[in-house]
Amino acid sequence: MYFAISNILPIAYIAFGTALAAMLWLLWPYRMRIRIGSSASSDDDETSAAPLPPVSVLIYACCNPESLEKMLPMVLEQDYPAEFEVIVVNDGSSSELSDVVKRLAHTHGNLYQTFVPEEAHNLSRKKLAVSLGIKAAKTDYVVLTTADCRPCSHNWLRLMARHFAEGKQVVLGWGRISGLKSAMEAFDQAATGVTWLSAASHGHPYRGTAMNLAYARKLFFDAKGFSRTLNLHHGDDDLFINQIATPGNTAVELSPKARMNASFHNPSKVWHDLKLRHTFTARRLPKGQSRLMGFSTLMMWVWLGAMATCAVFTIPNMLPSCILLLMIPALWVPLTLAWRRTGRVLGLRLRAPFLWWQMLWRWIPDIRAKMSCASAERRNYTWLQK
Repeated sequence: MYFAISNILPIAYIAFGTALAAMLWLLWPYRMRIRIGSSASSDDDETSAAPLPPVSVLIYACCNPESLEKMLPMVLEQDYPAEFEVIVVNDGSSSELSDVVKRLAHTHGNLYQTFVPEEAHNLSRKKLAVSLGIKAAKTDYVVLTTADCRPCSHNWLRLMARHFAEGKQVVLGWGRISGLKSAMEAFDQAATGVTWLSAASHGHPYRGTAMNLAYARKLFFDAKGFSRTLNLHHGDDDLFINQIATPGNTAVELSPKARMNASFHNPSKVWHDLKLRHTFTARRLPKGQSRLMGFSTLMMWVWLGAMATCAVFTIPNMLPSCILLLMIPALWVPLTLAWRRTGRVLGLRLRAPFLWWQMLWRWIPDIRAKMSCASAERRNYTWLQK
């Protein structure tokens, strides 16, 4: 064992340079992309210089009367200084859902409902439901969510709508599925959210989440609704947003009080289904941000391989080994802190001891989702449904 640089082989220098280049990439472009809280509207300032506009809250409900009964009072009691209406879109004309709305409508005059006929076929029921809700709305702006969600505060609507008062026409909020027990599922949810939220925060909006989304009705009618994607079941919160959102008309709202939490009996299955839907529609979306994230994962493996190569070809020289040992915390500590901070912004608990493993292996659920989409591609098209 000795400390010297004179006997280090050229291949070790090449490996060290490669490791250093990968490390610099991960600490600069990659780390900056996952620090979404610093560049988005994450403050809790609930005031706006301009008066808040009237808005319509559209709630998609399908076979979940218990969830709707818990969710509706939380929306109806929002602290919103302007006029707002709540429209429940009852998919399937469920009598149980209708009864929930009727009971609350006796004490809330701004609560309404519309129906998607149960016999509707050969089209996306979700897109039809959203279209019916938007056409029934009486205001210029709509805020969309689902009956399985819960707003995190009484100021959710105020925080989402404040951007309309500032001249924006699309607002991308955040919604998370709570109860995911797998550490990889929790990280995958955070990484998926970071991918599109970071793009929007840097001026390249291309998708949102149906749990927490808002836009001007005029944009919907100008775009002729979902006419471009009527052949697909899904795309109401990604393909359509990619169509109407621009750097100038879009805002990102990441205040903790503006989040939506979604609860399900089987959250893992719901997350898996949601991932499959968005993996399929992602084929038609810009791929710059997702490729950047994928390239960053590749750089982690390049860094790891280069570090191992350098260590092997410098044995038994202790000088390179000491430098390599210092490089490990120099990379993983900042990345761990960045992901932990991002997890707090998104309301997700990311466990530090597992983050290095999740960052390295997150490509596996992505590959599985793409393979599942390939085997079930036909199910995504409305024209194949009877």
